[in-house]
Amino acid sequence: MTGAPHALFSAAWLRMAATVAAPHAPDPGSGSAVRIGLRLTDASGDVADRVLLLADMATGALEFTAGEWGERPAMTLALSRADALVLLFGDGEQRVRLFEHGGLRLEGVFLFVFFLDRVLQQDPAGVVARLRELTAGPPPRGPEPTGGAASAGDPAVAEGEALDHARERLPLTMAALRHELGRTTPGAQLYVSGADTTVSVALGEARPGVPFTRDALPIWYCCSKPFGAVAVGQLWERGLLDPEHPVAAYLPWFTGDGRETVTLRQLLTHTSVVPMGLDPLHGSMTAPLPLRREQVRTMAVPRDALPGSKITYAPWWAWFLLSEVVRAVDGRDYERYLAEEILTPCGMTDTRVVLAPEEYQRLASRLPLIHITGGGLPSQPTHWFATEASCTRPVHGLNMRGPMADLGLFFEALANGGLGRQGRILRAQTVAALTARHRVGLRDDFGNADWGLGFRVESRYVAEECTAFGHHASLRSFGHYGLWTSAAFADPDAGLVVALHLNGKTWQEDHQRRLIAVCDAVYRDLGLDRAAAVHPGGPGRALTVPPPTVTADQATSPDGPER
Repeated sequence: MTGAPHALFSAAWLRMAATVAAPHAPDPGSGSAVRIGLRLTDASGDVADRVLLLADMATGALEFTAGEWGERPAMTLALSRADALVLLFGDGEQRVRLFEHGGLRLEGVFLFVFFLDRVLQQDPAGVVARLRELTAGPPPRGPEPTGGAASAGDPAVAEGEALDHARERLPLTMAALRHELGRTTPGAQLYVSGADTTVSVALGEARPGVPFTRDALPIWYCCSKPFGAVAVGQLWERGLLDPEHPVAAYLPWFTGDGRETVTLRQLLTHTSVVPMGLDPLHGSMTAPLPLRREQVRTMAVPRDALPGSKITYAPWWAWFLLSEVVRAVDGRDYERYLAEEILTPCGMTDTRVVLAPEEYQRLASRLPLIHITGGGLPSQPTHWFATEASCTRPVHGLNMRGPMADLGLFFEALANGGLGRQGRILRAQTVAALTARHRVGLRDDFGNADWGLGFRVESRYVAEECTAFGHHASLRSFGHYGLWTSAAFADPDAGLVVALHLNGKTWQEDHQRRLIAVCDAVYRDLGLDRAAAVHPGGPGRALTVPPPTVTADQATSPDGPER
């Protein structure tokens, strides 16, 4: 074996990789080791077309094995050799841009790419650096994410009054947030309204060298989804659609290969028959819109799957379809529809469904970055959802941005029976219909249980790990999570709204722990943890069964339940 550079995944390269990785070989049985399948679409000669990458997300140990994968990897990437070189040896921004040109396809658990990015960036075992020297044609690396000019004035002074008010009114909450700073997140933004108190505060860093301020625009991830649900509710009120109808009733092109069986309610409750691993938008989530439309149009539905039988969380394609339904029924693009019909009536003047290119250029150096934390490695700022393409191309149900105070206004409107500060967005009956339990009796490995039409519902009666918004939240509480960084909810019984963003993305268990710790502290600070003692329907209500509402597999026609 020679130390001269060799083609990536060639027989000689794989022999060198085995030698380099041997001192730090990952343990396949470790809970932090993830199996990632790499399939080259243009392999030739002795270059392997299938390689299994075993990556330990806690130690950075890597191992490459050519040939059949056997057990299905947690994540599979189909990509060209040039893109594989960027994936392994590029910088963070180059790696993110692989998912923007449409030439890469991903199946499986997309979340692992965030943690893989950190491992490849930090290279704690030194494997990537050595392999880079032994690989022909690696791309040049660019600069790491940096801060840039901060907002005008001294944020420490400008935000001081808000911080003082938050410490005075929510001392336990602020202590819980400070406990996470530097551990699971570099910064936070919080909005709380209830019990005659309103708090809007930011602390820590939005990105290296840039303090987090109350007017910063963090990405909401899946906390963007309730807006699509409200859009469906508005069109339902107007008699323009029915959640029980197939998507094909509004999008005639969405037929064939089982697509005509997918209903709007299945999309909103994440109980359709298309598993997340077959999500056609994973590998091109911010690719040009026409390409994404074509991928959704041609997606196939597994023939042996039963609708409503399990949770199949669809963060990408489900809301892409909903946005297409809104456009087909109303005539306006989804972004314009949300801005005019929801954001304006709620008074959400600082929220953007998608950033305009000129806004991105103006704000790019100050947009909060997601930092990968947890798992034993140092925090790593990343470019995920922070490049120009991912900020200026709509990713429906995922890349809305705005201060947590604006997100709070949205949930205040829902808690107020659909009445926003500048106008009504829904009738009270429609709010009740959307936030009722439409999916019960199901749970998944991520703590998801009961669901409304586009809303997560407090489910701690199912199990402790299914606690959504805290131990004192009433079972009528509804809201959403956002990729283990954001969370927002309304508790109608307590008259409380909370919207929180933590720009450190950690593992799901860590995120749920810190979220519940913060939310429980809010209830204690405002005296709402005692409400159950005087209000039987309030926070802390002890139920062993959920309120009777619509189940996920309830009949959708007089013929009986779905099969």
